[in-house]
Amino acid sequence: MGRSFKPINYFSPNDSKTVCDVTGFVVKRSQVMRRWEGFMVIAEAFHPRQPQDTPVIPVPQKTYTDVRTQSEDDTAAAAITPI
Repeated sequence: MGRSFKPINYFSPNDSKTVCDVTGFVVKRSQVMRRWEGFMVIAEAFHPRQPQDTPVIPVPQKTYTDVRTQSEDDTAAAAITPI
């Protein structure tokens, strides 16, 4: 995974020189990208943010009070007396 060096002294309008924050290479501004930490890095030093960095906060579940009315089956069963 070697890095192919491109000469830095070529002219590109509106493209200044910058330094990669991780490797220290001097590259053109169009060759770097911003990492999630704010570092400006080349493609070889770019790592996406890990999903474990952002914890999932569970949504609290709602509980409902159980409101039951006496159904017809309950009243019929209550009317029958065992012998």
